[in-house]
Amino acid sequence: MAREANRRSEPITAELGWIVALVAMIAAGAAGAALWAGALVNPEVQRMGTTNPFTIGYAFLTGRMTPSAGQIALTTGLFAIAAAFVALVVIAWRRHARSRTRVDYKSRYMAQSSDLARFYEPAARKDAERLRATEAGTGVTLGADARTGKSLYASYEWVQIWLMGPRAGKTSCVCVPQILETNGPVLATSNKRDIVDMTRGPRSERGVVWVHDVQGIIGEAPDWWWDPLSFVVDMETAEKLTAVFQSAAESANASQDAYFNSAGRETLARLFLAAALDGRPITDVFRWANNPDEKGDDPAAILISRGQIAQGQALGETQGLTAKQRDGVYGTLRPWISLLGNPKVLPWITDAGRGRPHFDPYRFVTSTDTLYLISAEGGGSARAITAALTMAVLEAAERVGASHPGGRLQTPLLGVLDEAANVCRWRELPDKYSHYGSRGIILSTFFQSWQQGVEAFGETGMGKLWSAANVRVVGSGLSEDKYLSFVSQAIGDFDTVKRSRSAQHRGTSITTSIQRERIFDVSDLTALPGGRAVMVATQTPAALLRLVHVSERPYAAAVKTSQDYYEQRAARRAHATREAHR
Repeated sequence: MAREANRRSEPITAELGWIVALVAMIAAGAAGAALWAGALVNPEVQRMGTTNPFTIGYAFLTGRMTPSAGQIALTTGLFAIAAAFVALVVIAWRRHARSRTRVDYKSRYMAQSSDLARFYEPAARKDAERLRATEAGTGVTLGADARTGKSLYASYEWVQIWLMGPRAGKTSCVCVPQILETNGPVLATSNKRDIVDMTRGPRSERGVVWVHDVQGIIGEAPDWWWDPLSFVVDMETAEKLTAVFQSAAESANASQDAYFNSAGRETLARLFLAAALDGRPITDVFRWANNPDEKGDDPAAILISRGQIAQGQALGETQGLTAKQRDGVYGTLRPWISLLGNPKVLPWITDAGRGRPHFDPYRFVTSTDTLYLISAEGGGSARAITAALTMAVLEAAERVGASHPGGRLQTPLLGVLDEAANVCRWRELPDKYSHYGSRGIILSTFFQSWQQGVEAFGETGMGKLWSAANVRVVGSGLSEDKYLSFVSQAIGDFDTVKRSRSAQHRGTSITTSIQRERIFDVSDLTALPGGRAVMVATQTPAALLRLVHVSERPYAAAVKTSQDYYEQRAARRAHATREAHR
């Protein structure tokens, strides 16, 4: 095991001499025992009629007896066995040392086996039985205890938050195992194809696989669709959908005009409600927002005709504002729904008479299907749609779970929200997080940094996510002093023995004292090696995790087959597209 570059080992103390002496005594005793056991098969020793090792040894030393062939063979065999045993121990130790990192020694100051007992497989299985969630599996896999190597599982009523930088093993060590080791419905988000390619094959054996690829990141065709307006049934749900579209378009810390932002949200919610109640496609909302003077198709009149008189009158008043005021209101909301005018988006959110299946969140949460939501930040981002679909699924899971025994889904829904800040900016998520576990909605939310979460959910929202999570994990690749200082304090300190030696004219004196040291300081956390993470779980001391790569899992071959197949399929489709455009 490598030592940290800026650390020195403890100075050699008086105990080392005693340890060396003890080892030497044990080795001498073992050698003497082997010689004595070999001597017992010597016929001359047998005729002596004694087994006293000192008498036998004295007889050989004085030449009164000579070693026999059998004695030599047995003694040599015993020494060979001992040498082989020592060699195996050395080889095993060296292999173990190579698999360890420079921070693994810190685990002895952290959570012990007794502290982590409820994360081990036997306790996890009992907990799944208690929650009637055995059909889903043992629990949500986390990794392995760095001290013992035992697998760790989170309960099916615990939600998680993971902070891991790029190339820290998030996909191959955490996301993929969590997706494949559950048998219930899975909602997975990402901004690239690897998670989908690695898990799609095995998950297709359990249920239908739905891939939502509005931006064409993985080249998936829109062979199904989902209407965001299917979520809207009243003004409350219309306001929730509006909030998602606004959150997707703006940073949580963006400066806002109090009047126009408020009026913009109310107006867009009323436009959503009018289109939903009248059974219209969501593209009509885009048309209304960009042409409020259009004659003969008045969303305010639609609301009034559908019994939403107050909302219709309020929308009519907004439409009757002065030109400058009205342009300010509509100009505020237009950027939130600009993607509704993108031709690449429309096949995913409108039917257009093609007869494709329409995704039903309520049916999904009671199935064993898998839903992948793919979106990348930047121009053409589809995160408003992916966030809206995430919200629709989680709201459906909450309502369906409320009707089941215990108020939770019979088979838990697992949500692996990778790149949550980019794919599912739903501002209500921090407020919902604390009770999702009790509803059988198990979320693992991943961020590349604390600041990434702050940008998406605000400082308060990110703080809520962290506090509400039952399992909080910090991986490698992070470098934020403020946040890591807090994590360092949460991990805690340990007692270390310090000795100082001083020389005086009367002799040398040694002083021993106990001092407190931080287990992981900020520099340790910023330099955390890949494959290691620190877990701070509810009512549990901090623990050091070994992240188990998917190649070490029983389903490694299935993952490799799936990845190869879908990568090759994507390459063929890309080639065909290039040929078609020549």
